[in-house]
Amino acid sequence: MRYVYLDVLTVVNLIMNLIILILTSWLAQVPARFYRLAQGAALGTVYAVYLVLYPTTRLSSWPAKLAASIAILMATFAPASPMRLLRAAGYFYLISFTLGGAALAVHYLKQDLIFPTTGPWPGIPWWTLAVGLFCVVPLGRMAWFYWKHFRWHEELKAMLTVRWNRREIKVTAVLDSGNMLVDPLTGAPVVVVEAEALTGLVPEPIIRLVEGGARGELDLEKLGKVLSMEECAQRFRVIPFDSLGQQNSLLLGFRPDRVQVKYRGRTVHLSRVIVGLVPGDLSLEGSWRALISPEVLMPYLDEA
Repeated sequence: MRYVYLDVLTVVNLIMNLIILILTSWLAQVPARFYRLAQGAALGTVYAVYLVLYPTTRLSSWPAKLAASIAILMATFAPASPMRLLRAAGYFYLISFTLGGAALAVHYLKQDLIFPTTGPWPGIPWWTLAVGLFCVVPLGRMAWFYWKHFRWHEELKAMLTVRWNRREIKVTAVLDSGNMLVDPLTGAPVVVVEAEALTGLVPEPIIRLVEGGARGELDLEKLGKVLSMEECAQRFRVIPFDSLGQQNSLLLGFRPDRVQVKYRGRTVHLSRVIVGLVPGDLSLEGSWRALISPEVLMPYLDEA
C-alpha cells in the first residue's frame, strides 16, 4: 500500500505550481507580482490536495479541472487584456503538459511499463518532477529565444515590389536601420536587393556580372562593356559606400519605374528610389532578400 504524506504533497505542489506560473509569466510576457504568483500557486495546491483526499467527487472531472486551471490563471494574471490572458493560458498548459510528460518519461526510464499505483494517482516520486523541470527549463528558454527571434523578423518584414519595363517582381524584405545608403548624385535612398532575386527583371548579363564578383567589389571595365550593349544603360549607376570591414566599396544600382512596399497591411509607393544589387544571400535562412531603411517609409507612414 502506498502512502501519501500531506505535508510533502503540499510543499511539492506549491513549489511546482509557483515555478510553472513564473515560467508562464516570463514566456508569455504577462507580468505579475510575486504575491499574485504565490496566490495562484496556493489555489492550485489546495485543489490538488482536495483531489487526493476526495478523488471520486465531481470536482475530479475534466470540466472541473479546466475550470480550476482558469481560476488559477485569473487569480494570477487578472485583470489583463483577453489576448494576454489567452497567451498566458497557452503557455501555462504547454509548460504543465511538458513538465508532466517529462516527469513520466524520467519515471518510465526507472520503472517497468506499468506504473505501480493504489488508485487513480500513479506512484511517481517527487524527484522525477525536479528532473523533469531540469529538462523543461532549458527547452523553454530555447523556445523563448526562437519565438523572440521569429517575432522580431515578422515585425520587421515587408513585401517589396519592383516594377521595370512592364515587368514586376515581389521580394520579401526587412527594415534595416543600418542601411543608410543614398545615391550621391540625386540623394535618393537605396534599397538593397539580392541580384538573383531580380532575375527576369534586370538584364541577365548584369545579374551575372554582379554575382560573379565579391560583395563590395565591382569590375568597372567589365561593367562598361556590359552596359554598352544594353539600351537601359542610363538607368544604372555606381554607388560608393563604406561598411564594417569594407572601405571604398562599390554597389551597382538602377532606377526602376516603380517601387512599392507593403508593411503591416499598408501599401506605400516610393518615389526617387534606387535599387542596389548585391551578390549572394542577405539572409542565411533565405527568409528575406532585401533591406529597406525605415527612414524611407517614415514620411509616407506619418502622412496617414
